[in-house]
Amino acid sequence: MNKKVLIKLENRQDYVGEQAATNIKSEFKGELYIKKEKYYLSYNDHSEGLDGARTILKIDPKTERVLLLREEPAEMKQTFKKAQKIKGYFKTAYGKLELAVKTSHLKIDIEDSNGIIKIEYQLFLGGELSSQHKLKLSYTIL
Repeated sequence: MNKKVLIKLENRQDYVGEQAATNIKSEFKGELYIKKEKYYLSYNDHSEGLDGARTILKIDPKTERVLLLREEPAEMKQTFKKAQKIKGYFKTAYGKLELAVKTSHLKIDIEDSNGIIKIEYQLFLGGELSSQHKLKLSYTIL
């Protein structure tokens, strides 16, 4: 059974070599559904450059793992699991960009009616540290 949700996203990005951090705050209306003890959040991301790309977060509280999948036109796959460096990709108009994330902190506090996911991670591009992120994603049933 799908439930309509309001999703709030906050992301602090600290880029290597830059003085000021970038803070992003967004809200999306989406859906929550549960399948085989995993939670799925689905929404269309209208952030700059994403043109409404469908985004799905697969949240597995048992294994403490979060998978982010985004469809065209800004296709992306990224997995977060504490203390692990995991390869992913981001597809641009210029081709596929290989990346990796190393998750230093992952907290999943979710229920059927609301939830919060906090992720702190380092983003590597071409094997080099590019940025550090603090991501907070929350949802509530509408």
